[in-house]
Amino acid sequence: MRTIWIITFIFALLGIAGFLYWLFVWRFEESTSDAYVHGNQVVVTPQIPGYITSITVNDTEFVEEGRVLIELDRIDRKMAFDIAKSSLADTVRQVTQLFENVGALKGELESSKANFSMKAQNYKHRKALVESGGVSKEEFQHAEAFFVEAFANMLTVQHNLRGAEALVANTTIETHPLVEKAMDDVREAFVNLSRCTIRSPVSGIVAMKKAQVGESIALETPLMMIVPLEQIWVDANFKEVQLKKVRLGQPVSLKSDIYGGDMIYQGEVIGIAAATGSVMSVLPPQNATGNWIKIVQRLPVRVRLKPEQLKDYPLRLGLSMDVTVDIHNTSGKMIPETRGPGAQYSTGVFEQQEEGAEVVIQKILKENSNFGKSDSSKPVG
Repeated sequence: MRTIWIITFIFALLGIAGFLYWLFVWRFEESTSDAYVHGNQVVVTPQIPGYITSITVNDTEFVEEGRVLIELDRIDRKMAFDIAKSSLADTVRQVTQLFENVGALKGELESSKANFSMKAQNYKHRKALVESGGVSKEEFQHAEAFFVEAFANMLTVQHNLRGAEALVANTTIETHPLVEKAMDDVREAFVNLSRCTIRSPVSGIVAMKKAQVGESIALETPLMMIVPLEQIWVDANFKEVQLKKVRLGQPVSLKSDIYGGDMIYQGEVIGIAAATGSVMSVLPPQNATGNWIKIVQRLPVRVRLKPEQLKDYPLRLGLSMDVTVDIHNTSGKMIPETRGPGAQYSTGVFEQQEEGAEVVIQKILKENSNFGKSDSSKPVG
């Protein structure tokens, strides 16, 4: 009898302990083992077609942002760049000549005006003398013809000057449309030559390398994937009956099978999916049938991890996690607020492709223009 009372007492203590644990802990937690590591997967693709001449990385290697991954054959792009530079030099010389023509025609206009003034005086004098017989009628007719000719020449030079000024009005050599187009062609050829070197857009682990030396690649051909380990999160698939008190900002404890109980990750809820996985599938379910069976659905809840923990204990995409959400505080929202403008992820690799083009262009302008010997550096108009 005493043994029965002891056993009963023990079970009563266990029941009370379990009730107290539920009262203060379990009822404020929602847990699931249906959770997996996800993250950004940056696919490296070429910006120009070409033949691969070298590959510097393999799968599982870590690369820094900007690291050279692949080199393409540069011969065709180098030839196009040289042609663009020659075209710019020729265009600068032609436009310089346009500015020089304006100056030459201005001088010619002054000369034609002086000639017209002289011929007008001669005509006026001979007209006064021809009636009195001071000059012959033939000499007066010659003076009249020279006067008309000088006037016509002056008009011709004026129109030629206007035409020449129209070609360079309100521009300098550097801002002339023809030169600007040639400069753009040089920039384009320079960037295309730079794109023969394919660099890593982010820092991360190389995965799914498909590129092979000698392979001909087209635009948007997937060459490899870079997985940035700091851009990782966990999608925990909770049952719909578990989401009543889940809110944004709630703290989360996570455990990964790769580290076991030696490492407990800390995170927070940052989002709840807008639909279940079945709805987002290629073939969504059609429940309007006579043989419908209710199935409890799961909704992905996104959890952000602490970067410092990921740095010391990195995770890999696809790893399973045990997730526990602390639902003590239910004052948070279920729908996130609208984010302000600005990129969440970015890379500066592609901006570097044009670096150096302006140095080449300015050198060509300096070598082929005549800024120091004329007014071609000043706008005409």
